Amino acid sequence: MSIPFQLLITEGYLNEILNHAKEEFPCECCGVLGGRFEARQGEKIGVVSTIYKLENSLKSEIEFLSSSESMLKAVKELRQKGEEMLVVYHSHPVSFPKMSKKDLEMIDGTNLLHLIVGNVKTIPEFGLWWVNEQKKAIPCNFILDNPS
Repeated sequence: MSIPFQLLITEGYLNEILNHAKEEFPCECCGVLGGRFEARQGEKIGVVSTIYKLENSLKSEIEFLSSSESMLKAVKELRQKGEEMLVVYHSHPVSFPKMSKKDLEMIDGTNLLHLIVGNVKTIPEFGLWWVNEQKKAIPCNFILDNPS
C-alpha cells in the first residue's frame, strides 16, 4: 500500500499548529485536521479546511493522548460539516519532528497522515508521516497552499 493521499495545507494552518504547540509548551500538544478529498491531475489530495485543537489528557512533555471528550467533539463537528479527518498532529517540544517509538505504538490504522511540529521554541520544523501496516513511518511532503 502506498501513501493514501497528498496533503494541501496553508501556511496559516501551520502557524496555528505552531502557536498551539507554543501555548502547550513544555507539554506536547495534539489535534486533528479536517477537510475534503479532491482529485487533481490523477492524484488524491486532502485539502485542509479545519483545525481542531484537542486536549492532551496526559499533560506530558514526552507523549500525548487526546482526551476522549475533545476527540468526540471534533469528530461530531467533522461529520456535521461533511468533512473527513485527514491528519493527526502533535508536537515534540524540544526534539525533531520524527515519529517516536511511542508514537508508532499508539497508531491504529493507516488511512491518516501524522504531522509533527518539533523544536517548538528554537527553530521549529514540521514533519509529515504516513505509517504503513508494518508500523513503519514513511516521510511525506505536504503541498503548501497560499490562497490569495
